[in-house]
Amino acid sequence: MKKKICILSIDGGGIRGIIPAKILVRLEKLLQEYSRNPQARISDYFDLIAGTSTGSILTGLYLCPSDGERKMAKYTAQQALDLYLNEGAKLFQRSWKTKFFDYFGLLNPLYKENRLEDILTEYIGDLRLSELLKPCLIPSYDIESGKAVFFNQVTAIKDKSRDLLVKDVIRASTAAPTYFPVKNVLNPVHHHSHTFIDGGLVANNPTLCAYIEACKFEGYSDTDDIMILSLGTGARDQTYQYQHSKRWGKVGWIVPLIHIYGSVGSQTVDHQLVQLYQRHHIRSQYVRIEPNLGSFGVSHAMDDVSIKNILALEAVGERMVEEYDEQLKSFVRQLCLNHDLKVSK
Repeated sequence: MKKKICILSIDGGGIRGIIPAKILVRLEKLLQEYSRNPQARISDYFDLIAGTSTGSILTGLYLCPSDGERKMAKYTAQQALDLYLNEGAKLFQRSWKTKFFDYFGLLNPLYKENRLEDILTEYIGDLRLSELLKPCLIPSYDIESGKAVFFNQVTAIKDKSRDLLVKDVIRASTAAPTYFPVKNVLNPVHHHSHTFIDGGLVANNPTLCAYIEACKFEGYSDTDDIMILSLGTGARDQTYQYQHSKRWGKVGWIVPLIHIYGSVGSQTVDHQLVQLYQRHHIRSQYVRIEPNLGSFGVSHAMDDVSIKNILALEAVGERMVEEYDEQLKSFVRQLCLNHDLKVSK
């Protein structure tokens, strides 16, 4: 059997990152159980991790090397989840000044970036892309050049000008317009600066981008060679009636367009990959988990960090673990079997 490329892909979604983080806690426990290795980590079994916005935070944590052993992951899946549970409220906290002078965020971003940057520094430090344990793919958008950017560990190793600090890359991918300020990053070689905004505008669901990236791996080019676990942060069946929407102008369409854009983009990527894997008769090699938040009564807001909502998001993640129990176990068995194979020459 030929060793396959295994991809983990995580959508954007702010505090809703609790959902995929919870699922991956279960996945890591299954990996430890099936491999009989209590030290097994997510990064041991995936060859490429892609993450957008909140997904980029999880990507950085899973691929962050241990201080003592550079080939071992520093954080467990549970520790990654704990960051959201313990620090989530701090990320989306507003001062009384911002509430008083610009309550709705019409003139300024809703949140300051310093709390997020402090947390990233605490957890990841001055680690560079080239130092990550495995290849990654993190999307963002350069508003100065007008181009989508995909931060990549493999490219960073080859080109020092692309070897940015991981914490800066994550900030670039999480710079959601109206929520956080844009991120200005200085090129370490050419000393040119670039200004980035949220990767969700490029690929909120980065799975297809990750698939294309995997096709570049030496010796791999076919769908049969690639396994994918794609995790969403929760969809919502938001609909808009004709009688209301027919009178909307620019202001009326702002919020609906944001919701529609993110939702439709993720749905399209999933549909394309389902068709691709069905055509190759290897449907089990692609697993997508995306809960419908409407059926759980959970807030779809990416910044709802109330205790009630955080507990509800945890419960949704646990429900997904139960609902997809057999698929997760089957996928983990494939991961473990694949991990023991030697690379085909």
